Amino acid sequence: MNDILQNLSGKINASFIEALLEIKGIAKGLDLDFIIVGAFARDIVMEHLHKLPSQRLTQDIDVAVCVACWEEYGTLSDSLLSTGRFLKGDQKQRFIFKGRATDRIIDIIPFGEISDHMSKIFWRPEQETIMTTLGFLEIYRNATTFRLNETPILDVKVPTIPGLAAMKLLAWNEGYPDRGKDAEDLIFIMRNYHKAGIEERLYGPEVDLLKDEGFYNEIAGIRLLGRDMARLLGSESAGAIMTILNNEAGDICQFRLVNQMVGTPLDVDSLMSRLEKLKQGFQE
Repeated sequence: MNDILQNLSGKINASFIEALLEIKGIAKGLDLDFIIVGAFARDIVMEHLHKLPSQRLTQDIDVAVCVACWEEYGTLSDSLLSTGRFLKGDQKQRFIFKGRATDRIIDIIPFGEISDHMSKIFWRPEQETIMTTLGFLEIYRNATTFRLNETPILDVKVPTIPGLAAMKLLAWNEGYPDRGKDAEDLIFIMRNYHKAGIEERLYGPEVDLLKDEGFYNEIAGIRLLGRDMARLLGSESAGAIMTILNNEAGDICQFRLVNQMVGTPLDVDSLMSRLEKLKQGFQE
């Protein structure tokens, strides 16, 4: 576990803090741990830590909770609802937090031993809703701890940027064509990774990338992102990522991913070249 504590106290909207304090308190009482995922994780790392604002800040909170079985998840759900501050939403994983000033949509996704051998969860009772949790364990184990509030203390785990990029790519692939926002987030991360605290690496131990890319920091950063994603993931998760990259940036390119990387001034060829650099770094 990467236990480096990044202090962002005073920088996060109070309504997010209010909701997370409730979840943290209940989860701690049940001896459960969780990690922030999704767009809120993107905002924490990119916007609040590295001053790299996305075009759209999220209003929701996505949480992945590590549980052994459905009974543990059910106890967590019942405990949240019993406070009177959480209502059940219109999706299996969804809750509505009734804040003092603002309501928040909270998605709470189980992962860990609850997943089957294919890293999938089948939502009870009908087991028709299926989600993948591939990569969650590796990303959770390598997460960074952020302090979001001092009084009372609120420390939460957040994926590293490579972990977040991997989650975005896997989620996009699973939910295509309805996960266009994940494609947008992925290209945002790719194009800004060189500004997100890796400069010393690019001009130090990873300088070969910088030289190879003609000292074009953005492209070298994308290749380094690919390398860092590969270092983070286990063989099963890495294999899934490689399959996606082969499909979207290889000889049999389907152009699904680049066509959903909207909100950028780059044309399709420029987007494709960057995706190929991500693949190159991942293979290295």
